[in-house]
Formats: sequence, C-alpha cells, structure tokens
Amino acid sequence: MKLDVQSLSMLVALTLRDPANAARLVINSGYRRGVLWTLLLLVSIANAALVWLSNALTGPTPEQLAQMPIQIPQIIFSPLFAFVFLAGALVITVHVLHWIGAAIGGKGSLDDMLSVLVWLQAMRVLAQVVLLVLLIVAPAIAGLFGLGVALISLWILVNFVNEGAGLGSVFKTVGVLLSATVGMIMGLSFILTVTGLASMGISPNV
Repeated sequence: MKLDVQSLSMLVALTLRDPANAARLVINSGYRRGVLWTLLLLVSIANAALVWLSNALTGPTPEQLAQMPIQIPQIIFSPLFAFVFLAGALVITVHVLHWIGAAIGGKGSLDDMLSVLVWLQAMRVLAQVVLLVLLIVAPAIAGLFGLGVALISLWILVNFVNEGAGLGSVFKTVGVLLSATVGMIMGLSFILTVTGLASMGISPNV
C-alpha cells in the first residue's frame, strides 16, 4: 500500500464500505514495526492537535473552568498532555488487544494489531477534521455527524480488531474488546498518575 493521496482515498472508502477487507489490506501493507511506531506517533500528534483546537473553539474557557465545583488544571487542555495521553492509550491498547487475542487462539501478530489500530487513528483524524469544519459552518449538523461516526466506528473497530488479532470470529472479538476495557482502564489510570494528575489532587479513577 502506497502512502499517496489516491491510495489513501481508496482505502478510506473501502474502510467505510468493507472494513474487513480494508483491515486485511492494511495488514498486508508490509510496513516494518519501526515505521508503524513512527506512524503511531504521527497520528497521535495529529489527534492531540485537533483535540486542542476543538477545545480552543468550543471551550471550556478559563473563566468557565474557574466556576466549576472541581478545579481542573489548565494543563489537561494542553496539546502536550493530549499527546501523552493519546499516544500512551494507543500503545496500551495495541498490546492489550494483541495479548488477549493471542490468549484465546488468535493468529495475528503484534505488528498486525499495530497496523490496524494506527489506520483507525488516521481515520479518526479525518473524522475530527470534518467535525471541526461542521462545528464552525453548521453546528446543528455536527452533532448528527458525531453520532453517526460513533456508530459506524464501532462496527469498523470490531472488524479491524478481528483481523488484527486473527480470530476469525466477530463474536470472539467483541469479547476481546470487552475484556480489554479493564486492562485499558488500568493502563490509562497509570498514565494519568504519571502525567501528574494524582499530585494535583484529581483521582485518576474519576
């Protein structure tokens, strides 16, 4: 798979139309693990920038934060915090899904899972860009678009994780995703602690 506009556009369309085949195409792209980790960092940077921009456009403002009953540190809304959180969460998710999938007989490799989740994050970047544009030009439509993306994303996620884990069963994949939730919550709690929220008086379990 080439990283050019035409190939990526075709892959986006295929992901929406036939996520299972799109996942297999991503897995067979043949990128080495080092390249995949680099791409993970890049999509995390892009997602963090979009999260920061969205917060800047839609709030909360410093005045609104000051009026909240629980004082939330401004650092939470910084692009650096968003990057650390998103990249850390994605790394944990890759490993947790791979380990659980392998434990129940999945044939997929860590690189397979890394490939499909990096592409899903790239799709998220695209969706966030469209959502930001809609928030500016058509706020009423933005909510419907966000809901539609959330519903479609679930189906795409199940198919991509199924192929990445090599399970061959959508039902097993749903079980893997539910089981992985516990592991990811624990991992994210650790990330929140490392990034300093615990020392600021905010429980990472909130």
